[in-house]
Amino acid sequence: MAQFTFEGDFDILADPQIKLVESVLQKRGFTNGKVIVEPVGQKGDNYVAHVKRFIYEAEDGTSFKMIGKVAPVAEQIRLLMNTVIMFNNEITMYSQVLPKLDEIQNTAVATEDEKVRFPTCYGVVDEAPYEFILLEDLKEAGFEMLDRMEPLSKDGIRLAIKDLAKYHSLSYAFRNSEPELYENYSNRLLNMWAIMASAPETEQYFEALENDLINMIQNVSDKYKNVLKGALSQLAHFAKKIQNYEKGSKYSIIQQGDCWINNILFRLEDGKPIDSVMIDYQLSRESNPASDLLYLLFNCTDHANRKQHYEEWIDYYHEMLDDSLNLHGLKANRIFPKDQLDADLRRYGKMMVSLGLVLSSMLVRESKDVVDIKEMTGDNVVEDAKALMNSSTMDVATLGRLKEKIIGILDSALEFGLI
Repeated sequence: MAQFTFEGDFDILADPQIKLVESVLQKRGFTNGKVIVEPVGQKGDNYVAHVKRFIYEAEDGTSFKMIGKVAPVAEQIRLLMNTVIMFNNEITMYSQVLPKLDEIQNTAVATEDEKVRFPTCYGVVDEAPYEFILLEDLKEAGFEMLDRMEPLSKDGIRLAIKDLAKYHSLSYAFRNSEPELYENYSNRLLNMWAIMASAPETEQYFEALENDLINMIQNVSDKYKNVLKGALSQLAHFAKKIQNYEKGSKYSIIQQGDCWINNILFRLEDGKPIDSVMIDYQLSRESNPASDLLYLLFNCTDHANRKQHYEEWIDYYHEMLDDSLNLHGLKANRIFPKDQLDADLRRYGKMMVSLGLVLSSMLVRESKDVVDIKEMTGDNVVEDAKALMNSSTMDVATLGRLKEKIIGILDSALEFGLI
């Protein structure tokens, strides 16, 4: 009988989660040894899950590493963070959607360079409140997380755009070849932003954040104040309008949903990104490719580079989409023409600008200043979390970064006719 001992930071693990770890090790032929559990990353790297590294060490020196995403169990936190929905989405993606996409590309794509790399999923627990996802440790393959405070380099953003285009092409190929199964999977993915935006307490928070941002930049230019007015307080309206457009749209795909710097790992050579892999699929849902693309550009680049390269990046995305679709016997000019992409970028502009503004107040904070909501305790978690997210809690340097990011998003939106 297999005997494993757990050491380190494993106090939050429940029996179903420990049993999954043991089961995976047994399937790999390991029968005894210790499993060291370590926390992964810093505050601000992951807002929804506790992320742990599981290091198995056998008595003969053999080792094996995995990454585990552990759901919080405190009810207030779960309600605030919509844990059930977020983990349902990601479990669906890792256990069903991504394996299917990988199967499709392994059948049609000849070279590794033409493929999207998906993290191996060793198993999941979908039992609430013990949701758990056990994944490949990509650090073992040389992938690392870049500094989330810095915009992606030219090489980094082109790698990310290429990966996104290849991923979207797989989703189109899936939809084209197995429409019933595609619909089955896509129906299991819930639109987290629409759910959040329509909740009364979230609407109140967005209104407060909008006023906060207006007060922050009101001395810069009236044009920013005019653009900001309604950008967040009407987010629920934008989300509903987009949902109505997406119903039955032939251009929709199962999107990645959360393309920002922390969710794209890179392998470096002499400090230069040469390979990338997307992680974290909690916000995945059926939507339009333009949504993923704008999310990536607003959250991973700055205005100076967007102003210089925006059209080039859009063209590059569509070229890579066409190249990837060709591998599946499809053509971009039929599946998702360039003029449709351009129209959808404008159609999704207001929504994605709004989300960029919402996320800015989280993305500009140093790790020491991040509000780790999943670790909060007490009777007033929701109120305390909202208060701590307010810009009044930021120091001068963080406020400066936030102001620069907000103005950059607004400048880009105006420059490219997205609002």
